[in-house]
Amino acid sequence: MKQTFRIKPLVVALGFLSTTLSSMGYAQETSVKPETNETDADVITLGDVVVTASSKKKITNLPTRKVRSIYGTDSTVLDTPRVVSQVSEQQFREDVIRSADDLVKYAPSITRGGGQNANFAPQIRGQNSEVFQDNQRVYSNRHPTNFNAYEAADIVAGPTGIIYAPTSGSGGYINYITKKPNFIKRETTLQGTVGSWYEGNKTKPNFSLSVDHTAPINEKLAFRVSATAQKSDDYYDNVKNNFNAFFGALSWRPNDKLKVDWNISYDDYYDFNVTHGWNRATQESVDSGLYYKGRATPIIQNGSSYWSPVFASGAANSSVIGWQERQKNNRNQYVAVGEVHKTALPNATAAQAGTIRGWVYDPSIPGNGLVKLKDSVSGRDEDKNSSKRLSTQLRIIQDLNDHWSISNSTLYQNNKDLGNSVGSFFTDLKDEILDNRFELLGDHDFEFFGVKVSNKSSTGTAFRHESFKSLAANNSFNINPYDLTNNPSNKNPGALLGLNNPTHLQGGWIGQAGIPQYSSYFGYLNLPQMYPIGGGLYAEKGGFPTSGAAVYTGEGFWDTLSVFTQQNFVFNDVAGINLGINHSSVKAKLENPVVINPADARSSSGKYSLLSYQISPFIKPTKNSTIYFTYDKSTAINTGVFGPFLTWGPGNRLNPDSFDSTSELKEVGIKYEPLPDKLFLSLSWFDQTRDLSPDTNGNMAKFKIKGIESSIRWQPRNNLAIGANLTKFDAEYTDISLAGFSPVGFVPDNATVWGDSNVLNQIKAGRHDAEGIPKYSASAYIDYRHPSGFGANLSAWWSSWWYTNISQTVKVPNNYNLDLGLYYRQPQWTVGLNILNLTNERNFVNGLSGANTEFLQPMRPLTVQGQFSYKF
Repeated sequence: MKQTFRIKPLVVALGFLSTTLSSMGYAQETSVKPETNETDADVITLGDVVVTASSKKKITNLPTRKVRSIYGTDSTVLDTPRVVSQVSEQQFREDVIRSADDLVKYAPSITRGGGQNANFAPQIRGQNSEVFQDNQRVYSNRHPTNFNAYEAADIVAGPTGIIYAPTSGSGGYINYITKKPNFIKRETTLQGTVGSWYEGNKTKPNFSLSVDHTAPINEKLAFRVSATAQKSDDYYDNVKNNFNAFFGALSWRPNDKLKVDWNISYDDYYDFNVTHGWNRATQESVDSGLYYKGRATPIIQNGSSYWSPVFASGAANSSVIGWQERQKNNRNQYVAVGEVHKTALPNATAAQAGTIRGWVYDPSIPGNGLVKLKDSVSGRDEDKNSSKRLSTQLRIIQDLNDHWSISNSTLYQNNKDLGNSVGSFFTDLKDEILDNRFELLGDHDFEFFGVKVSNKSSTGTAFRHESFKSLAANNSFNINPYDLTNNPSNKNPGALLGLNNPTHLQGGWIGQAGIPQYSSYFGYLNLPQMYPIGGGLYAEKGGFPTSGAAVYTGEGFWDTLSVFTQQNFVFNDVAGINLGINHSSVKAKLENPVVINPADARSSSGKYSLLSYQISPFIKPTKNSTIYFTYDKSTAINTGVFGPFLTWGPGNRLNPDSFDSTSELKEVGIKYEPLPDKLFLSLSWFDQTRDLSPDTNGNMAKFKIKGIESSIRWQPRNNLAIGANLTKFDAEYTDISLAGFSPVGFVPDNATVWGDSNVLNQIKAGRHDAEGIPKYSASAYIDYRHPSGFGANLSAWWSSWWYTNISQTVKVPNNYNLDLGLYYRQPQWTVGLNILNLTNERNFVNGLSGANTEFLQPMRPLTVQGQFSYKF
């Protein structure tokens, strides 16, 4: 068959058709009907025309994906006046990401925070962050990293967008993007990791297998399912990362104006543990790998007097040969005075029961002193954490016409967490979320007094219901009294204090609540009151500490109804302004779930009004550049301690400060794409302040961080990707009450008290430099793939020195790390070998974020790990 075409229209039509089909992923034959009334000079006769488009996506590390997770409207990263970093599908699929700390290579704003092996949310701008899934906020408590449901991510620095309900973490958030079905072809992928070999710790099981299948059902309906099973023993002793994860998704496109996407996932983290790192952190720990082993000495109060036992040796079962009085000096140290008394202990009877107020370490006790300790030392084999997550999400978008659309997004999530760590604190947490957001989306182009105006908007309402139950017991979260050279099974309060556990089942047994317990080492002791709740766990009563209760035990809910509008304008394609405002009404209730007697039945409720707004003017000197200023003032909801839950305030009431936490952001930035589709640059300066969550005594710290963040993404060729990030931070607490466990850190001088929650040290509230946040950090990567299929990627990160605690007693020097990946990739299969920490550096992270961390976590040494994938 022959066809007749106009030459110029043919070129235009075929170019448009080829581009359109390529972007849609179609591969098909196309025929074009001939036009009539042609002259011989205008026509040419051609043979059959076949246009074939590939479904293969372009591989790039440039931020090409549209961003909806800030304003609710589609916008390029270039035109978004915020710091946004993207993790591509290829990076998610092929890079080694063991925890949120490994996301540091993709964004300048991330600080490595440790997360105790189970952080799914990175630390952004020195603060805890939020987790989103397809633009809706989800539960963000700890569990091993699991990307079974996800194929990409946006990392956003700073507060969440105006279109969302108030959040707790304002340092930033990560929006994980779920896997989407393929309408074009059927595809199945097997992917996994095989083993891990650690320098100095031999080989450990580290296996995972993922199965991912997607296919069209018909031209309007497609599905995708995936499952991941992981069974892994980590480098750290007694640390596991075992889970099974399942995900399914359906996409329906009945016509050009309606889009329906639904997904569901179930994750069962049936056995994992957290890393504990080294307690008793000193400069010797960092510089030489030395550890102060042996017995810690408690400071016990009886009435107005303080005393401590005297041990025969530093052995865990050493006898007590006497006791000494302790007196406070002018530096708030508690010094042993006078002779060693050989008489009965001051608390030898239940009527004279004493209370442990803090601890000291005496290096002169025989058997105490510095020894070498393995970096892999961690928790107890008896400890076990588990989490279950059921999540489902439905999003419907209906185009009303060329300018208006309506969108409805609904998320339901049910979460259960059981925690048993250090043998010292226990958690039984439940959380249920229902989140619905209705948006009227506008997209208009018009002229106003000769000025061309483009307006994209999102206006609507959001309703979020979150209910929770937190049963928790903090026997002695401060772990510095424990000697890590002893049997880790004895790392629990019962063994530490010499208590009699009649059940022989619960490592953290502390006896009958409210009754002085006899210690074979220290006489009778008054211990925290907590009660068995089943399953071998204990819980404290809910309430404020002054009532003998705990702020983190509670049951309740909070409902948030938000009304918002986000209006983004561009004028003549050279200048613009983004304006947004959100008003949220919150109804909250908190009850004590541990009722032992009628007086324990306490409850508190309240209603609160929260206002947030933002303004971002910007200019575009060229089509490929944007200079912007952003001001965002948000009112956040403060949650915290063992989970993202409400906590008790003074008077056993809801703490009003939990609903009046101000976050203020000022940010100036420039984004530039000098070589379109090849090179992208960004540079920003920011100043951010935040009222943090109330501590366990109801005090609310004020945190301030400012800095410079820059990044480069370069894709000179399809088989070569380069990226780099550079960050400078200045972080401080403009006001903080040091109520944490060991505000002065661990000091081995037999006088400086730690583990006292500042009861004895009495450090005054005020300004302090924030700990654990390096002033400078950098990361970079390069990935090259030869046409033969062989390739390599090299990534690196570096951070300047930082202090482990707010008293600046231990300084971690500059750290750096290199990771090398070698691979061979073919269209259907891939094999790879990853060599992590290539130069076997001894690096550290803070085991916990916050002003008074007890953990210094040595990172993994040189590690070798295999990976594979197969498509069919």
